[in-house]
Amino acid sequence: MMKFSTWDINLKVRLFGEALLDISFWTVFPFLTLYFSDEIGRQLTSLLLIISQFLAVITALLGGYFADVYGRKRMMSISVVGEGIGFFYFLLLGPFLLYSLLI
Repeated sequence: MMKFSTWDINLKVRLFGEALLDISFWTVFPFLTLYFSDEIGRQLTSLLLIISQFLAVITALLGGYFADVYGRKRMMSISVVGEGIGFFYFLLLGPFLLYSLLI
């Protein structure tokens, strides 16, 4: 088994970044579903969550294909930038952050 100190710096940065993004996502996501349930109803919220998971599977398959075509490193860089932009845009969208503080 490889020791952490022998890992490539790119792998360490990717691991840290992915952990930070996952922690950020999973601290917000439960409150987001509660917010949407109150705002648009449970049924529509459930439908949107199902659609988002379906799209996640499709984009994962497409991401694998594009990684084969354009290179893994390039696609990982693009995905990290896109994920960061998405989270920043998500932060600017609405008052659900205040809603999560009230819960």
